[in-house]
Amino acid sequence: MRNPQHPDAPAPAPDTGTAVTSDLNPREPLSVEVVIAQARQMRQHNADIIGRRLGRGERLSAEVLYDTLHAQILAGWWLLVDRHIRHARGGRGLPSEQTVARFVAWISPYLDDDASALDTATNFRMLGLRCEHELALAHFERALALIRQDAARTFLTQAKALPPASPAEAPSSSSAGREAKA
Repeated sequence: MRNPQHPDAPAPAPDTGTAVTSDLNPREPLSVEVVIAQARQMRQHNADIIGRRLGRGERLSAEVLYDTLHAQILAGWWLLVDRHIRHARGGRGLPSEQTVARFVAWISPYLDDDASALDTATNFRMLGLRCEHELALAHFERALALIRQDAARTFLTQAKALPPASPAEAPSSSSAGREAKA
């Protein structure tokens, strides 16, 4: 991927959606590095859309905000995976397969939907909300929870699609390896 600041960089995709195309074969499993690069690219693409729309004085739609927040959350998680993997290459951490397994364990609880939060967000009388600001914040908190839940679903789907570790990254018999797999 070329640097968007470079004069030879390709023109950004129109902001009619968030699809970022790739020349990869969809049947081949993606590597962790490719998934991380795609997450970075999607995050940048959505940030560019918001920047262009705000720069033109356009209204931001709920879909644009949703896509941007989803991309930000997903990229944040994958960038943390990347940081942990790079840390491991220095001999101080877990191999990439174990790092991804650990993040899968940390992110999986976001799939649990709290139905009471939905009821609370939609029943402003129960909350004692007195103004639109408080009501909007209550709804926005619920919306953020749903976006995190969707991002978690995407992360877990991407993690499951990763190929098994190479023999060089096979888990050792150390207790740290067994902990990450559990």
